[in-house]
Amino acid sequence: MSANKSKAKVVVKTCGIRTVDAAIAATEAGADIIGVIFAVSGRQIDIGKAQEIAQAIRQTCSTEDAVLSASAIRQGIDPTASVSEYFQACTSRMLNSSRPLLAGVFQNQPLDHILHVARMVPLDLVQLHGKEPVDMAEKIPVPVIKVFHVDDQFSLESSDLFTTFQHSIVLLDTKVAGTDQQGGKGVSFDWTLARKLADRGVPFLMAGGLTPDNVATAAEVGGAWGVDVSSGIETNKAKDVGKIKAFVNNAKGI
Repeated sequence: MSANKSKAKVVVKTCGIRTVDAAIAATEAGADIIGVIFAVSGRQIDIGKAQEIAQAIRQTCSTEDAVLSASAIRQGIDPTASVSEYFQACTSRMLNSSRPLLAGVFQNQPLDHILHVARMVPLDLVQLHGKEPVDMAEKIPVPVIKVFHVDDQFSLESSDLFTTFQHSIVLLDTKVAGTDQQGGKGVSFDWTLARKLADRGVPFLMAGGLTPDNVATAAEVGGAWGVDVSSGIETNKAKDVGKIKAFVNNAKGI
């Protein structure tokens, strides 16, 4: 169930895609967002490979959809909108494309580098997955997914999560102790913490330890608008077409 309690199917982001074949498999399975990683990671790819993936995704649809604009997404939203109204408006305008959106994942990298990659690929979305200040999103022309890392000490009130008119999508992911490289570790957090955000009417993506077997329960317990997966659709560190299909189907209740 989505955070605004509608009957819309759960949004699915498949992340850590490194090959055209995996991107096509995710597209055919019904993924809404495809993530490619530019942060230091075993799943990191270069601009050239990302361009191949972007072209392949765009060739799956008969119409040419323009790259999203953050200003267009926010256009017309009342400046006095509540947090829930703001993020509901952003997410409702996000997925009107006839193809999956392509998100580039960065972590504590220079703004100039992010802007260069976003322009060259081109990217539909930028995901800031580190300790970047939320106001960095103001300087990025495409909509931004901003991560908030969750552990037992996490508090909604003490985070910048409720800042509006900067990032467009909230992502909750597990904070993994003992490493600066966050994400893609296959570690989950307490999904009832996500439910507190859902109960406030804020749509969000949820990541961390999700698999085809637990994604339906996780989305229901957490009340997530969308789910984000990487290691949960891999076998021997490579994307598994069968797991991609199963994850999307189970997340969307197909």
